Amino acid sequence: MTRSTHLSITDLEAAYIAWPGSPAEKSALWALILRTRIERAAATLPRTVIAARPEGSMVERRLYLSLGDPALPPIAQIRRLDRVVAAIGAYTAICELLHGRNPDPRPPLQDVHAWTSAVDDLESELAAAAST
Repeated sequence: MTRSTHLSITDLEAAYIAWPGSPAEKSALWALILRTRIERAAATLPRTVIAARPEGSMVERRLYLSLGDPALPPIAQIRRLDRVVAAIGAYTAICELLHGRNPDPRPPLQDVHAWTSAVDDLESELAAAAST
């Protein structure tokens, strides 16, 4: 029997809140939560967008393919493009940080706030499309 190891985002956020330190001291931890949110958003795209099983290595590709969702009118594709580009920018910066390619292990709070906004917008966009 395989046990699921996925924690809910709510659980991850609760752990972040309980972790000692200021938001500036915990900025890398918040970045990790944001990365998880982006990966989970990409994994939930419907099979009409991409038939392949969700994989961590296909996050950017899955998000870009969401632009071709057949249920998305042309004007909504433009909005989606803006949100996908912002989320992928955040994802790339977060990966650079978490893989140690960024010399500062604690990203500035203004970057974290911008990444959070991009992820919120992406989740909102994908949730709105899923509900139609």
